[in-house]
Amino acid sequence: MPSNHYPFIARESWLTIIIIFAIVLFIKLFFAGPLFLLSLLVLLIIIYLFRDPHREIPSQPLAIVSPVYGVVSKVGEAKEIRLNVNTIRVRIVMRINDIYSLRSPIEGKVVEQWYEPSFKNQLYQHLDFHVQSDEGDDVITAIRFRNFMRRSHIYLNSGERVGQGQRCGYISFGAVVDLFIPIESKILVEVGQHVDSGSTVLAELIHSEPLSSVKDHSE
Repeated sequence: MPSNHYPFIARESWLTIIIIFAIVLFIKLFFAGPLFLLSLLVLLIIIYLFRDPHREIPSQPLAIVSPVYGVVSKVGEAKEIRLNVNTIRVRIVMRINDIYSLRSPIEGKVVEQWYEPSFKNQLYQHLDFHVQSDEGDDVITAIRFRNFMRRSHIYLNSGERVGQGQRCGYISFGAVVDLFIPIESKILVEVGQHVDSGSTVLAELIHSEPLSSVKDHSE
């Protein structure tokens, strides 16, 4: 299983930072102080926006962790149209100054991914992925992001395993993320709460029998 340890500055930003750093050096060599200070400030802001600190993943096998940094804006029952099932939807709104890393909410198998590009009259693109736990719990992460200045990448392949809280993608400049989880789940967050990617537990999966028994039956 891939490591959860990554450089403090997101690898997705390295090329951008190198280019801006080169521009800053050019300005320092050929232009006066104020312009150099302004370009240096821009470089520092970019480095801050693309920070990617290590996260401690909770040791709770039934926990559903937040896939992104942001603020919980909605919690309630909703129909998940792809699986056609009733679920609990937790909506998280990422702000432009939040950390952009995307992490898997649970451990399990990547069942499928969907991408819906925008058309001329649409403001948003959609990128979703479905992870199923070993006990058969289905969790779908649905990412909606604006076309302008926003890019989303998922580093997952259908059929592979992904760990709970594992870094699996990147959402530049934020997005709106809906997490569809089993309706029996116990919700542990509330509207207005700030959550951290990979470490904040949003909910707990509820099984009618102990987890050890469920695993024994599946073997």
